Amino acid sequence: MSKEMLRDQLLERRNRLSNETRRELSLSISEHLLSALPTDTLQIGSYMAFGSEVDLQWLHHQILASAHRLYVPRILSKTTMEMAALDHQEQVTEGAFGIVTSSKEETIDFGALDWLIMPCSGFDQRGYRLGMGGGFYDRALEHCEPHAPLRIGVAFTAQEASFEPDPWDQAFDWIVTEDGFIRR
Repeated sequence: MSKEMLRDQLLERRNRLSNETRRELSLSISEHLLSALPTDTLQIGSYMAFGSEVDLQWLHHQILASAHRLYVPRILSKTTMEMAALDHQEQVTEGAFGIVTSSKEETIDFGALDWLIMPCSGFDQRGYRLGMGGGFYDRALEHCEPHAPLRIGVAFTAQEASFEPDPWDQAFDWIVTEDGFIRR
C-alpha cells in the first residue's frame, strides 16, 4: 500500500472518532506529557490542533502557567515554517492554510527547542512518523542534531500502522498515545 493510501486510511480512522472521544483521548495524552515535564525550564515547541488531530490545548494552558516557554508553528510557504512564541491565548490567530498560530513576532530556531511535540497521520513501533505529506517537520529538523530537540509524536492508538520510511523521514524519540508512552 502506498504512503498516500495509508495516510488516507489512517486519517479516515482518526476522523471517525467522535468529538467527545477525541477530547477525552487528547486530555489523556496531555496528562502523560505533563507528567514527563521536568522542573527545569524548557523551550517547548508544540502545535495548534487542526481538524481531528490530537488537541493539546489543556497541556498548552499548563505550560503557559509555568516557567516553560511555548512555541507553535507559523507556516511561511508551501515548504517552510518557523516556531513562534506563544505567551497567552490572546496571541492566537489564523495563519496560512487556516492553521492557527501565534501573532507574536518572536521566534526560535528548531535546534534551540528542548522538546518538539508533533502531530502525525500515523506512526510505527520503530518511531517513524507518517505526516501529512508536506514535509514541513522533516525539512525543519534535517539540520538539527539528534535529539535536539527531543522529537515527541502524539497520536491516538488507532493511528498505529506498518510502513517503510523514506530516507529523509525523521523518527520520533518518544511516541505518546492515550495509553501512555510507546517509545521513550
